Amino acid sequence: MRRVRPRRRAVLPVAALLAFAETVVPATTPASAQNIRVERNAGLDVTLTDNLNLEPDDRADSALILSPFVGFNARGAGDRVDFAFNYRLTMDTILSKDSEVNIRNDFIGFGSAELIDDMLFVDVTGSASQPLIDAGGRTSTSSSVGRSSRTQVAAGSISPYLLNNFGNVAESELRYRYSYTFVGNDQIGDSTTNFGSARLSTGRIFTAIKLDAIAESEITDSESPTGDIDRTTFRLNGQYPIMRQFSLLGSVGYETIDTNSLNDDPDGALWYAGFYTRPGPKTELRLTYGERYGEPDINGSLTYRITPRLTFQSSYTHVLETTQRQFSGFLLTVDDTGQLVDPITGLPVDITDPGFGLRTEAYTANRFQASLVGNYERNTVTLAGSHEEREYDIRPGERYISARVGWTRQLSPYTNLFAGVGWRRTDIDGDATTPATGTVFGTTAPESDTYSGRVALTQTLAKDVFGNISFGHTTRVADQASDEYTENSLTFGVRIVF
Repeated sequence: MRRVRPRRRAVLPVAALLAFAETVVPATTPASAQNIRVERNAGLDVTLTDNLNLEPDDRADSALILSPFVGFNARGAGDRVDFAFNYRLTMDTILSKDSEVNIRNDFIGFGSAELIDDMLFVDVTGSASQPLIDAGGRTSTSSSVGRSSRTQVAAGSISPYLLNNFGNVAESELRYRYSYTFVGNDQIGDSTTNFGSARLSTGRIFTAIKLDAIAESEITDSESPTGDIDRTTFRLNGQYPIMRQFSLLGSVGYETIDTNSLNDDPDGALWYAGFYTRPGPKTELRLTYGERYGEPDINGSLTYRITPRLTFQSSYTHVLETTQRQFSGFLLTVDDTGQLVDPITGLPVDITDPGFGLRTEAYTANRFQASLVGNYERNTVTLAGSHEEREYDIRPGERYISARVGWTRQLSPYTNLFAGVGWRRTDIDGDATTPATGTVFGTTAPESDTYSGRVALTQTLAKDVFGNISFGHTTRVADQASDEYTENSLTFGVRIVF
């Protein structure tokens, strides 16, 4: 068993990305500097709720919540530097039977820089959010309500890498990545990951086949011994084009995994076979089947542009990870409108999303995500869903399902309307409150369904001044009556952009 390291101070990832921008932006050309945009904002939200702590109806406490906030969004694009991040600092003053003040940091962003021409690069990511502590934690349409079910999490990574071309014959990449996840709840604990990889690929001279020889080493250290993972992987990947629109895919390799949270470490051979096809400009499909972690390994993705305004995306992945590693390994991109989006679903990233709990143990998961997005002249419609099944060796298995529908309409040049509904299901095999490690994460019903709805109206009051009002409702139905609740919230506020 690896020695548990002492707790380190959590540094907000916003500081890391600000340092990144401060370091690399002055080195950019004047033309690049002109592409930097910074938007500052401040405002106040006032929320009325009839169930502050999301308790059963007979124990519900109403509250008035005053939430002043400040924030900024930054975007930079140039020949050598790209970055994008959003930050918001909120102070919730809760006036109820027991008054209190909570501070919330919400941050998400990424950056990349070319330090030496065509050779040395660096990628940086960061996030700060308040996800659910327990998988079946209670949620509301207002991020100011039900704070006892959540905890502050700061995560991110920095990854320098070196590229080299051996003429037209081969290409290589050497990469190192340091990732961290700091968790405010002591029962979960922090974790860090050191990752290194070396890749050698065939060059442009090989037009009939593409080969990648890859060696990877990953060491995750956690304050909980069950979260430690040592992994070494060797792979040879191949892609063979049958025709311009269709390629065969294949991979063989070997992997060693050492962790305290699995009864038997899933060492052994790994492989997959599959295909990638792009039959036209509207459709991309990738599908592979093989074996990894001692079980079937299925991965796939599909993008179908039904019309120029309507796009369907889906993905299915099979992974072995911890929730802390999931937080530090997220992916981001920027769409044509400047929004930070998930490249897998194509949906805007919601940093206030509660997630499905924090776990210290490693698990294997089968994860499916899908979205259908329509962007029209005055309307935007979004349908999104996900299904995830996690298997542990030292705690009961878990299944999560979520679905949501959202509609945004521009009523006038100054007024926008949003309406949406959502559903979340948590299904846990057996007693989820006390796993084999003896750690208690809070009471959770084995099965629960949470239904929510929200209507919001945004109005431009003056130049760079915006007002908003919203109403939200949440109902939970569970196996245990003590886990059922209903909550209504009314929020109105003002935001100034400068």
